[in-house]
Amino acid sequence: MALEAFLKAADSLASTEVEPRYLSGSRYGSGAAAAVLRPSSSAEAATLLKLASEHGVQLVTQGAHTGLVKAATPQGQVLLSTERLKSTFELDPLDRTLRVSSGLKLWDVNARLAEHGLQFPIDLSADPSIGGMLAHNTGGTRMLKYGDVRANVLALEVVLPSGETLRLGRGLAKDNAQLALQHLFIGSSGAFGVITEATLKLHPLPKQAAVALVAPASLEAVWPLYQRWMAAFGGLVSAFEGLSANALDAAIHVRGGASPFGSELPPYALLVELSSDLTAEQFDLRGLLHAELETAFERDDVVDAALDKDEALWGLRHAVSESLREQGAVIGFDISLPRHAVWAFREQAGQWLAQEFPPAKVCDFGHLGDGGQHYNLVWPKGTEPLSPEAMQRLRDGIYALVAEHGGSFSAEHGLGPLLQRVYAAHTAPGVRQLSGQLQVLLNPGPGLGQFQFG
Repeated sequence: MALEAFLKAADSLASTEVEPRYLSGSRYGSGAAAAVLRPSSSAEAATLLKLASEHGVQLVTQGAHTGLVKAATPQGQVLLSTERLKSTFELDPLDRTLRVSSGLKLWDVNARLAEHGLQFPIDLSADPSIGGMLAHNTGGTRMLKYGDVRANVLALEVVLPSGETLRLGRGLAKDNAQLALQHLFIGSSGAFGVITEATLKLHPLPKQAAVALVAPASLEAVWPLYQRWMAAFGGLVSAFEGLSANALDAAIHVRGGASPFGSELPPYALLVELSSDLTAEQFDLRGLLHAELETAFERDDVVDAALDKDEALWGLRHAVSESLREQGAVIGFDISLPRHAVWAFREQAGQWLAQEFPPAKVCDFGHLGDGGQHYNLVWPKGTEPLSPEAMQRLRDGIYALVAEHGGSFSAEHGLGPLLQRVYAAHTAPGVRQLSGQLQVLLNPGPGLGQFQFG
């Protein structure tokens, strides 16, 4: 009865006919929703949240539904879609800021910014909504140079579950006049309130870039290479990605091209990108990269490299995730580690898997320069599927090793129902208690979201 009364009060903004696209996540099974709400303004969103609170109806907020932790996939609740929140796009080219509605998608925003030589520099293979990126504090392939979403947000407009609308921050680069409460909502998995607008910090589009896919002489050579290149190039290094042979091989086969290294792949490869706001006429970025690689060859730190095929090399990197699905069921781990612990974790995890889950094929890749790793496993086609109990034991084992090496079980994909149990196991009681108190303060009723921070 409460749901019926709420939907009647919501009037034309609610529908009980929920299209499948709202229910199927990008990489997992379908959910279910009692209804879908589609506000087109902050005021409409505020009205809906207030009504939901008054009627005791739980809402789940959804952007473009590209996330991987199931936070936006409803499990019988009422869905609040932000897809119609698109009215605001206010560019300040002098301050290099953009006030933008949360329902606009990343690729559309950057296409419009490109006309002004600017970008919101979070580089992803998916096309999420701005609000979804904020809810999970997305990182991406160029975080090494630009930082994550949190580092590039100056202000938010949020609607609390009570229906109250708050402007958090003034959109200024320097502003210590109040607590930076906007940061509470970034990475909160939609559990504290609905983000309806954001003021983003923009960056110039690079005027030139140079990319190399490098085969290091050994894993021990990787971090010395990283340190030398960071010292030599500093802020010019926009990406330092790592790809295991299994991951690279999968991408090559799916794309149907030749190996950039000839017949034999190295055990591990590095995708390095330099980029600059200055033109090639002002200085030769590609020449700098070539010269540094020649030095690395002379020191025997590098045994092979593919150069001057920037788009094709990035194409291989972005093809990895989808290509692994051609080989079997993908068991993904979005982790981060201190740089000094990456190889020790990788060796220990590989040994444990070989002993406990021999069919699992390790196909790890990711943002090596910032410590982020997509430690993905493939359970091959034709192999007996893992039971739920075995899958849980596998996940618990890997997450325990991540914790042992001082890492995080969620590097950039955020928090959602798929990680609730892991969060409880690997988050200090005091942190959970304080986080839960904040959640109750901001979201005291049936409220928003599906993740419990307490």
